[in-house]
Amino acid sequence: MALKFFERIIGKNSSVTTQEVSVADLCRMAEECRARELAFQCCVNMIAGALGRCEFRTYVNGEERFDEYYWLFNFDPNTNQNSTAFLHKLVHQLYSKNEALVIPTRRKNKRAAYVVADSWNTPEKWPDKQREYKGVVVDDLTYEKTFYENDVFHLELHGVDIKPVLDGVTRAYQKLIRSAEGNYVFSNGQHWKVHVSQMAQGEDGWAEQFQSMVTAQIDPFLNSAYAVLPEMDGWQYENADKNVEGGRDAKDITTLYQDIFTFTANAFCIPPVLLLGQVQGTQDAVGRFLTACVDPLADQLSEEITRKLYGFEEWQNGSYLRVDTSTINHFDLFANAPNVEKLIGSGYSYNDVQRAAGMPQINEPWANEHFLTKNFGRAEDILKGDHLKGDQTK
Repeated sequence: MALKFFERIIGKNSSVTTQEVSVADLCRMAEECRARELAFQCCVNMIAGALGRCEFRTYVNGEERFDEYYWLFNFDPNTNQNSTAFLHKLVHQLYSKNEALVIPTRRKNKRAAYVVADSWNTPEKWPDKQREYKGVVVDDLTYEKTFYENDVFHLELHGVDIKPVLDGVTRAYQKLIRSAEGNYVFSNGQHWKVHVSQMAQGEDGWAEQFQSMVTAQIDPFLNSAYAVLPEMDGWQYENADKNVEGGRDAKDITTLYQDIFTFTANAFCIPPVLLLGQVQGTQDAVGRFLTACVDPLADQLSEEITRKLYGFEEWQNGSYLRVDTSTINHFDLFANAPNVEKLIGSGYSYNDVQRAAGMPQINEPWANEHFLTKNFGRAEDILKGDHLKGDQTK
């Protein structure tokens, strides 16, 4: 029995090719897809989870504002999604397609909203003219209108899509995994030799009798916890594994799967120790993950949103949006008590620290005041001793 396996090549010159494969081959390919898809989705979910913890901070005329844009990007981007779900879909589209498109839409109350497109027709690319996005599909809706570049957020990940390359490397590794699985099954199975006398072999229908015996008696004997194997005249059984101590463990297979996760993580600029759940070196790995993977994505989002929503003139006046990645790390207030004291003594207000710790602001005037310890001073004042004047305690 054979099935038709359809492979669609996505691109400007899209085409459909067919290849005839067996059911066993089709099942094996499905298993290979699951292995590499698991590694891919783990990386995407890690990045999306990190980006979902970021705070989209909005500034107007140089001052931070908690305005409509702040509410939109941090809580309510559209009617059917919160900001976390919105960002997860955005990241998944970006890493799956190497680009993502966010289009504007409207609510019943006419407030702004944005949704992530599932697909769209590849636009013509002009160096000095806006791109036009047509055939945009979101969920079950296909938009008939044309979206222009200035109206959308268009993100591009790499100059060349790395996912097909990554899939190709993973497929090559699957051959090694199948070989290791075969060695594991053979090493941990049972192998018997059957000696049949020449007299028994000379009987009519001997081959059919032997095959019938294998099916009816030997297979149940090898695969059951309790079984009896009758031994007939002229037949003698011998365990071919009797001199083999133990069997092969699954370490070789596990190592190969870990290799798939490792080079997938490297392709995403994620330290492999984070993806593999290892504890040693986690602190340094988190720093590299934020610097090499999350920060560039946050920068692109900040740039794209600022240039489309605010423009040059407003940006010049100090109006912009910034994706703050400092909120990703878990902050333990009690473990960092000495550092908190130093921050407050260096000019940070209590509310600055509260916000960094993810705690609610204190609605008191003193919570927004800034303090400086007297241990600090200008270098020239310290050399002259002027910083001690008026301080009778020193």
